Amino acid sequence: MLTQSRNTGKVSNALAKVQAEMGLFKQNKTAYSFNYLDLAGILEKVLPIMGKHNLSLIQGSEVEVITDQPWIKVTARLSCEEEYVENTMSFPMMEARKGMTEDLMLLGSSISYLRRYQVQLMLGIAGSDKQVEESSDEQYQDENMKLKG
Repeated sequence: MLTQSRNTGKVSNALAKVQAEMGLFKQNKTAYSFNYLDLAGILEKVLPIMGKHNLSLIQGSEVEVITDQPWIKVTARLSCEEEYVENTMSFPMMEARKGMTEDLMLLGSSISYLRRYQVQLMLGIAGSDKQVEESSDEQYQDENMKLKG
């Protein structure tokens, strides 16, 4: 859900300057055969640029139980002086997988994922794994060929 202050010209102008300076990002981590941008790598690059243009980022999180399942809600706010743009997203907490069985680890991972995706969303940073997209496209084409053939 996106909310904003009555006026957003200062935030928009600052964000445009940040986006012009930050350039492109390269995936800097690999896990489970996926390449991705990690949050620390993103913030290391963008925070000095954001500070230069008086644009701040605040993120918070909370857990809400919906039908006996914990959902993680993360809110991010970009601010410039009294103006802001804020986005809230939520997703079910990750389920246990190999090497990650403690609830606290699952909570931390879920929050980290959502924070990273949200920063990329708010700042307009592309961070998808082209290899995954290409393999999905190939799988889709293979399935279509099977249906036609």
